[in-house]
Amino acid sequence: GYVIASPTLTLYRVWSRRRGVHQAGFFGAGSYLLAAVPVARRLMRRHRYDIVHIFFSLPTGALIPALPLGDTPVLVSLRGSDVPGYDERNPRLVFAHRVLHPLTRWIWRRASRVVPVCESLGELARGTLPSLRYTVIGNGVDLDLFRPSEAPRAAVSDPTAVRCLAVTRLIERKGVDDLLRAWTLLERGRYPLEIAGGGPDEARLRTMAAELGVDGDVSFLGALPRDKIARRCQRADLFVLTPHEEAFGNVFAEALAAGLPVIGSSVGAIPDLVEDGANGVLVAPGDAAAIARAVRELGEQPERRARMAARNRERAESMLSWDTAASAYLSLYAELIDARREATR
Repeated sequence: GYVIASPTLTLYRVWSRRRGVHQAGFFGAGSYLLAAVPVARRLMRRHRYDIVHIFFSLPTGALIPALPLGDTPVLVSLRGSDVPGYDERNPRLVFAHRVLHPLTRWIWRRASRVVPVCESLGELARGTLPSLRYTVIGNGVDLDLFRPSEAPRAAVSDPTAVRCLAVTRLIERKGVDDLLRAWTLLERGRYPLEIAGGGPDEARLRTMAAELGVDGDVSFLGALPRDKIARRCQRADLFVLTPHEEAFGNVFAEALAAGLPVIGSSVGAIPDLVEDGANGVLVAPGDAAAIARAVRELGEQPERRARMAARNRERAESMLSWDTAASAYLSLYAELIDARREATR
């Protein structure tokens, strides 16, 4: 491993055999644990930490038995795929959770507090451990990077076109298949759709778009850095993504911060961010016809989109700053540290 340091943060990077940025796989997870255990043990012997904060109960929570924790409080943040039942469409993940079910329950019992990223994820986790005590803390968004454009809307060849944007990993549960089917029901050339993101399904989805005859309206941009995604948000008129499973959904928070009306699905934390009819439209996942209706409905109402855009930026500023998320974590840290002190008196 190697060290990246700043005045307030030291990041120790360890080697792992990840399949990609968003794909660990079993070998990636196992190699991470093998590399991380000696580094974490050495650091805990060298320093007196007030809190150990673990993101993802699996694989990261599997470090807990190997660490000299003593009475140090442990937080475990749940992110989605580390919760059994989150993605039933992924047979490997389902199998892994079935095999590791006792370990997951042990990790959650051992934790001083479990922190799901949204209420629906916490409720799902209680299906595995009914006695689970948890505190919900959502993510934040970079409000300076993701913001509405102050420049006039760029000229387009067809001024009536409604530019749509989806930002997602190209995997089955994100529902990109449903978007492509929905686009077959829309007027050609009226709703250009850009899909930003990479993943194992990219080749299949490109082929599907061609076979459905929507490749003239749908552009696959590949994986983009955050600054370029922010600029794409500023150029778009609508954000459209209808996943079958979602925890917090960072891309939805970023769309709100950029002042984009949102068409999303009624799963996970998306309804916490998008109030149906007020700042976007929610549909059932997998319903291509409903997606097309929602796109057409908002596409034909520019004044309504403008009202939603202003409302979404205000919503992001009031509830989605990283300061808000950080303050919630710091308050929880203080609560657990105080509880430890009381217990050792």
